Amino acid sequence: MTRLTRTTAALGALTIAALGLSACASGGGAEAAESAGAETLVVGTSGAVKPYTFYDEDDNLTGYDIEVLKLIDEKLDDVAFEFQATDFPGLFPALDAGRFNIVANNLSTTEERREKYDFSDPYIEAVFGIVQQTGKGVAGLTTIDQLAGKRTYGTPGLNYTKMLEAYNEANPDAQIEIEYTELELQQQFQGLATGAVDFIFSEQVVFTGYGADAGLDVDFTQLDSDYLVDTYGTNLYSAFAFSRATDQSAVIEEINGALGELIADGTLAELSAEFFGGIDVTPRS
Repeated sequence: MTRLTRTTAALGALTIAALGLSACASGGGAEAAESAGAETLVVGTSGAVKPYTFYDEDDNLTGYDIEVLKLIDEKLDDVAFEFQATDFPGLFPALDAGRFNIVANNLSTTEERREKYDFSDPYIEAVFGIVQQTGKGVAGLTTIDQLAGKRTYGTPGLNYTKMLEAYNEANPDAQIEIEYTELELQQQFQGLATGAVDFIFSEQVVFTGYGADAGLDVDFTQLDSDYLVDTYGTNLYSAFAFSRATDQSAVIEEINGALGELIADGTLAELSAEFFGGIDVTPRS
């Protein structure tokens, strides 16, 4: 049983009060769950990272992350999810304040984040690489070092931006130019296609959704996962983040149990194929 509340806030407006502005509520599942004694958990998401969390052509919130939680919801009688969408910069402040119980937004489980939040078991193992204009990029690309002198977008706080910042700190004489931006991914890929930047660091499935499927003249080059982990500490796994404003250990245990069942019986592999063009992103270990 789920409910959606859509929160609209200007980029950069990080006040928690913004979460009170809502529209487009759908269904009464959360209220019914409350009357039946189920605990309603508020799930924050951006609704702007296709195919993980986005609005379909009928303005319904969907995406791999969202549908995974809906499948978990079906398995747990004592838990119901209410989805609230807000801009990415507002997700963690709301989680800190306890306005969100959970954030579902393809979040990497970095050490920095683990210091502040609890996480579920992983539900995604990512494949990372570099997206460049077809025929105009660095040929034979295997390492980040080969991108020295090139220009890219960087969304503040994201895993890949921190990795590029770490590279620049270690290589002061061979910098990568980072244009910090809050542009949505669709706009970033369009910027790449028109030459505004030289490359985008991306997950393979994001490239498929915003590059290949969008008909843009761009190519994806996979980088070796062991190289990224060993050199930059890149985290390959995504999980749901939980607020520590209240003790949610019992809920996390329940969600992990349901998640494990969905992985074991192949349900998540089928869902992954649906959202990622046949690619299986379920954790391999």
